[in-house]
Amino acid sequence: MKRGQGVAGLGGIVFAVFVVAALSVANPQAGTYHASDVSRFVTEGHRNRAVASAVLIGIAIVGLVALMAYLCTTYLEGGLRDRIAWGASLLASGAFLIGWTVILAPSLTVAVGGGPAIDPAVSYTFIETGFGIFLVGGVLLGVALLTFTIAGHTAPTWARALTGVVGLLGLASSAFDPFLGVLLWSLVIGSWLVASSLLGARPAPAAARAA
Repeated sequence: MKRGQGVAGLGGIVFAVFVVAALSVANPQAGTYHASDVSRFVTEGHRNRAVASAVLIGIAIVGLVALMAYLCTTYLEGGLRDRIAWGASLLASGAFLIGWTVILAPSLTVAVGGGPAIDPAVSYTFIETGFGIFLVGGVLLGVALLTFTIAGHTAPTWARALTGVVGLLGLASSAFDPFLGVLLWSLVIGSWLVASSLLGARPAPAAARAA
């Protein structure tokens, strides 16, 4: 349990840090459309950054899966709510991966396939679509977090309260800014689990504490 707790906590920290790092490295040009900015995003100077960003997102998603697997296994009691939280977490992870792949598709096509430069309007469509899919992942993760808040009766009160608030932010993450709250939650919960692991604090299984 202690080892799993530490790994899950590290996963939460990795998810938050690596998503921010991937955004910083790739610097995708979304929002207001400027053809020159989009063209630079797909040019040769950004190819290595696009590949590095894809790797960072992949690692971040592994961290998220590790965190949510631990939370569901430890604090939920099985049954429908456990399946909802875990299923929504997996769907969210898939949406994050697919969304980021679509965002980077124009750059990766040129970088890996050696194809010709893509029209900026087409590239911009890919970027915006990818962000849309990515933020759907935030909504799905919000569903998982709210389910955890409702069903995770054995979790600390502060953790459930924080998770509930962030779950609501996740549902609104299509506006992107609320998604930053999800990253902050992952960092806080991850740090708590790592600290608890180092201090030897081991939560009892949900079923045992419910008995």
